[in-house]
Amino acid sequence: MSSSWIVYAIGFLAQLLFSARLIMQWIKSEKNKKIETPTLFWKLSLQGAVLLFIYGYLRDDMAIMLGQFLVYGGYFRNLQLQGK
Repeated sequence: MSSSWIVYAIGFLAQLLFSARLIMQWIKSEKNKKIETPTLFWKLSLQGAVLLFIYGYLRDDMAIMLGQFLVYGGYFRNLQLQGK
């Protein structure tokens, strides 16, 4: 019972990171009156993807794991393009 709570907590934290990145980007873009994608957006995305991959592994859900594995490359590439 307690292990399923941990699994769901990992999934919830991953979704929280994805939500935080969007809210942060929205506020920054509104403040600057143009679309902004700061480095923190990609770092939060990467952290959320790692946690969601772990969640997929713990749930034995290959679709989640594959999806997160595929987006890693995009997140890393965008960080690289921003010089981070």
